[in-house]
Amino acid sequence: MTASSNEQNVEAPKSVAGDREGSGVAQVTAWAFAFLLLRVFAVSDYDWNTAFLVSTTLGFDDGLALVFGSLMASYVATAILLVCVLPPFIAGSLWGTGKHRQGMILLAILNLLVLIALTTSYNLWWLPAAVAAVLATLFLIHRLPSTNRLRRSVSTALARAGLTAGLAALLIAAFVQTPWVPKEEIETTDGTVTGYVLSVDAGYLNVLTEDHEFVILLSDDVLSRT
Repeated sequence: MTASSNEQNVEAPKSVAGDREGSGVAQVTAWAFAFLLLRVFAVSDYDWNTAFLVSTTLGFDDGLALVFGSLMASYVATAILLVCVLPPFIAGSLWGTGKHRQGMILLAILNLLVLIALTTSYNLWWLPAAVAAVLATLFLIHRLPSTNRLRRSVSTALARAGLTAGLAALLIAAFVQTPWVPKEEIETTDGTVTGYVLSVDAGYLNVLTEDHEFVILLSDDVLSRT
């Protein structure tokens, strides 16, 4: 009885850990699918047929390119996203505990690098000022008594900074209609096509035009791409 009970107690934590790990993977998968789905519909101007054609150009190895390309496609939207998520990440790095704090430190460093790149590339000097202003506001709230309702609400929000960042990313995915690849001018035997080359297959190019129309160009008809 005692030995059997001990074995069950040892196996129980392993089972709980496995369930949590499986739940975490399922959540990440669901968020990634939502981001992908919203991006496909957004660049297709929410037209079902165009979205279906765009989806056929994506492969399993396009995930990272789609995410980073989407965030870089609209630097203004990314800057606004940074103002929303970077201060909570920094605050979580300073006031968080345990593994939560370690994760916040990593995210804060990555987002700081993005902030520096955006600021220097597009002269967005208002961006670090806005981030500093939000961070200063969080600092003042943190100095309030622990029983203060505003401080408790902000502390709860900071504990869910990852969720906030995820929701902000979904908003960008839903409203930024610029695809995740550079815009090109494609000279063909029938004229010039301005759009985004989503994929290059054997003998043809899949292109999404500025008017959110999906066209297929034969490689033999393409004279140049700029």
